[in-house]
Amino acid sequence: MSTATLTTIVEPLVKRKLFATTEEAVRKLMQDYTLRQVSSYQHQIAELERKYGMNFTKFTQYLHERGAMLQSKELSPEQRQSLGRALMAEEDDWLDWKVATEMLQSWLGLRKEGAARNRKVLESADRYQENKKPAP
Repeated sequence: MSTATLTTIVEPLVKRKLFATTEEAVRKLMQDYTLRQVSSYQHQIAELERKYGMNFTKFTQYLHERGAMLQSKELSPEQRQSLGRALMAEEDDWLDWKVATEMLQSWLGLRKEGAARNRKVLESADRYQENKKPAP
């Protein structure tokens, strides 16, 4: 997305005085979106921790143990089938949990990078605004 496109997108917000400048609009909208993503993934992880009563690392170990049980000859075919179905559902949750954990780390990393990255975007927007002004 070009700086011109970015400016065009946020310009109505600045015109309505919701933000003082294009730069402020971009920075605050980025911060707000990042915080909402972080919050969403934290909530998803907390729900899974509540559901299983453990953190992701322990849940991963728990699944390995359950998988090993599936191979056990001590289980009847019915027990093996029941465990297999339960394990499949738990593995689906494990994958959701893994993705949420990785995405949370990514958004948290972006938040840390945000200041430097936002500075570059803002500088680019400033250059665009300077070039857009009519010559005196």
